Amino acid sequence: MQMSKTKFILAYIAGWALAIGFFWISGDADAMGYSILFLWIIQPALILAASFLIGRNDWWGRHKWGMCAAFGIMYMLAEYLTFSLANNIAFNKVNTPEFSMILYGALISLAGMGIGSAVRGKKRS
Repeated sequence: MQMSKTKFILAYIAGWALAIGFFWISGDADAMGYSILFLWIIQPALILAASFLIGRNDWWGRHKWGMCAAFGIMYMLAEYLTFSLANNIAFNKVNTPEFSMILYGALISLAGMGIGSAVRGKKRS
């Protein structure tokens, strides 16, 4: 049974939001541990898997590559809505987002999308 695009996007957003929610619920949890687990392992894995599925299923046709930018923005927002926002609140100042994180998220997505598209191409052959 193939998942619909809407359910797929909602599942990705739910996983993304749960990771951010965990940061705020956990309170004084280990910041380094959270960063390694969620920002270096879970979020990239979600992006890679989601992009792979988009590429393999050829969702949105040639427009699917635009999702790489969307995943990059979501990756940047994950950091901004956790550590940067906590710093903004603690020190009563406004930090700008780390826009370079968009590139990292987009590159992870590009890899997943490329692998998924290659798998789809192999199936056709």
